[in-house]
Amino acid sequence: MKRILIAGTHSGVGKTMLTAGLICALRRRGQHVIPFKVGPDYIDPGFHAAAAGVPAGNLDSWMMAPEQVLEILHRRVPADAIAVIEGAMGIYDGRKGQGEIGSSAHVAKITGTPVLLVASGAKMARSAAALIGGYLQFDPAVPFAGIVLNQLSGESHFQLLKEAVKSYLTLPVFGYLPKDSRVTVPERHLGLLPAAENDDLEKLFTLLADLVEETIDVNAVLASASAAGPLAEANHKIFPAQSERFSCRIAVARDEAFSFYYAENLELLSCFGAELVPFSPLHDERLPEECHGILLGGGFPEVFAAKLAQNEAILQSVKAAALAGMPIYAECGGYMYLAQELQNSLGEAWPMAGVFPGRAVMRKKRRALGYVEVSGLAENFLLPENETCRGHEFHWSEMEQISAPVLFRKLPQGEMGGERYANCQGSYFHLHFLSNPGIARRFVTACTNYAGQGGS
Repeated sequence: MKRILIAGTHSGVGKTMLTAGLICALRRRGQHVIPFKVGPDYIDPGFHAAAAGVPAGNLDSWMMAPEQVLEILHRRVPADAIAVIEGAMGIYDGRKGQGEIGSSAHVAKITGTPVLLVASGAKMARSAAALIGGYLQFDPAVPFAGIVLNQLSGESHFQLLKEAVKSYLTLPVFGYLPKDSRVTVPERHLGLLPAAENDDLEKLFTLLADLVEETIDVNAVLASASAAGPLAEANHKIFPAQSERFSCRIAVARDEAFSFYYAENLELLSCFGAELVPFSPLHDERLPEECHGILLGGGFPEVFAAKLAQNEAILQSVKAAALAGMPIYAECGGYMYLAQELQNSLGEAWPMAGVFPGRAVMRKKRRALGYVEVSGLAENFLLPENETCRGHEFHWSEMEQISAPVLFRKLPQGEMGGERYANCQGSYFHLHFLSNPGIARRFVTACTNYAGQGGS
């Protein structure tokens, strides 16, 4: 399997734009590119999916077992394709300060994927060799293939750094990217502006591909990806065989306000027999016909609160479904959508679906960021008591006036989270179902049972 991992010395070094540009340049060469992102992020995979024209996946060695990382690559990447994987943060940054779990380096070692190390050469010359040399020596087991220098002032700057690096290191320099004021993507509180909201993506992708073609040896990158050895097999596979027929229809919120989903979660739901039907809380007036469950992922409902509130028909449709006992699972932004109201950082409040009695309030400072492991509590019909699941949380809002019953206990702190009404469950946790596939199976079972009772 052809594969390459683009890792950086640190966050902000330009991995995402380089990865998007490389994806587009490879597609120009007729390559079938399947993109991935190391870690729990949702926004960067959205860019890579837009660049590649196919869904992007996540590879996370803390939320998944190593064999699951291998299984995902085997499932997603055909023999004639190339996997392009963007790393997270710095290459050695993982869940904790000690240990490699969750890091890009760990994923590269698990999968035997050649690594393209991206380093900023801004305001440096010979020192760049010392910086890069330290990364190469830190873990000799990481399969480094080449170096790309970013944020340079031009060709002369590149030649200066290239000479310095070649004098001390044997790893080849594949090229560079210059500083370019045209390569900009707006940001907001959770990171880059999502691809679904960016109207200039095609123009940006063309620019990035042109820059990559001009200053990076794409053929050398492709040769490194092609030289990757056979991908190890996953001895214990977790995905079930695809159900021969659908047993239920699950409406999945998909628009500018709601877009945070792990591709693997959706695939598991489908494997267990769910037909996934997209709908838009922003633009649709009602839920899809004959749906038996609702999945409300994360996103930016706070940005679109006024438009969401104006679409009273779909709000009433979702609340009516909850009152009728339809299974609903909501995470973070989806959880906020089910509140009585949503208050933005300016103090403006907008009515939401009102399934839960509380109010989602945006704060001036971030409320949570990081990996989470949770155990289920007695009232949780998706994650039974004493079973656990891993995921992450990243939000600036918090829910006021949470009602009982509570669904989750964070480990090891014991902090409680989430709430339930009838068959509707919501929390701020983004759970990865591969850490407990029973969640997907139980949700599909609940939706199937609801369908069998004549619900829709």
